[in-house]
Amino acid sequence: MRAPHIVLLLLALSAGCSDPAVSDPGPWLEEPLPAEPSDVASPTEDPVPPGRPVPPGDVEVSDGGTEPVDGGTESADSGTPVVDDRDVFGTRNLYPSVPQGRTWAARWNAHPRTLKVSQQDPYDPEFLLRGSDHTLEIPGNGTARSSGETIRFYIGTPDKTWLNTELTVYAMRVSELSSTPGSTGFEFQTRTRDGHQEASTRNAEGLDVRCDGHAYSYSLRFDGRAVLQKELKHPTYTSQVTKPLWGGHSLPRNTWVGIKVITYNLPGGRVKQELWLDLTDGVNGGTWEKAHEHVDAGGWSIPAEVAATCRIRADQRLTAPEPFIILRGHGIREQWYKKATVREIQPPP
Repeated sequence: MRAPHIVLLLLALSAGCSDPAVSDPGPWLEEPLPAEPSDVASPTEDPVPPGRPVPPGDVEVSDGGTEPVDGGTESADSGTPVVDDRDVFGTRNLYPSVPQGRTWAARWNAHPRTLKVSQQDPYDPEFLLRGSDHTLEIPGNGTARSSGETIRFYIGTPDKTWLNTELTVYAMRVSELSSTPGSTGFEFQTRTRDGHQEASTRNAEGLDVRCDGHAYSYSLRFDGRAVLQKELKHPTYTSQVTKPLWGGHSLPRNTWVGIKVITYNLPGGRVKQELWLDLTDGVNGGTWEKAHEHVDAGGWSIPAEVAATCRIRADQRLTAPEPFIILRGHGIREQWYKKATVREIQPPP
């Protein structure tokens, strides 16, 4: 006669184990936005009311002007977060930090200042501006206002490296230049060196310095897509792994969007990319939902003749630590950032 009571107790215990702060995407799939066949310029879209990003599922792989992804690219692992921890801004961490691992946090809560191209932040030795015609205004209240034609924020120093990382930032789209295509947006690169430049010098191995411009690339495009790519020689990318977001609309304006860019190694020399979003502006640490993911398991290639100039395989996987993480943008009239951090993390078992 006790069986019903035992069943009810088990159901109650099971419900109590759920964690509302880190959730899988809910059933809010709307009509998807067709993916562009490549990362080419497209007209700047008109503002539309913000929707919610569609949940992850099947992704579209578009050519992007290089070799297509072949059978060496496999479906993503689960990547389930395992901790309830907070960073210095109170934002929820998804993966545990490496003990005594490297960390960085934006120092934007004091000392109002304006930074220009090629200027290191005088209050942060690990934050450097690159690009061209680029300005970052830091009013001292924890936010930063960015504008410029070619925006590059470098996080790191040449004498230290990042490996498995969780980058967190809240970003707000406001306005772009009239010529800015919708195929640009909030862009991030991990596992990279200082090789994103013109072919004017040689690196330490005597190769074209652009061979150091390799990276795993993440984008929230203004046209509403999430895009994952790999750059193996600047500016040569693999094909895109694309996911339409926002229910077929463009990336919303004047809205704080929490972004997590996560890169970590998996067994067998594979590399996992994850993109997570929070639309609550960090309430209770954020309600983080996985928007896109991909596993680089081989076969994700650039043209072989380009790879040969860097003495690497056409589908080279970037498994080694590198000194820089880069935040990027193009043709921006105004956009904002806050609560930016980077941590070295322990990959899931």
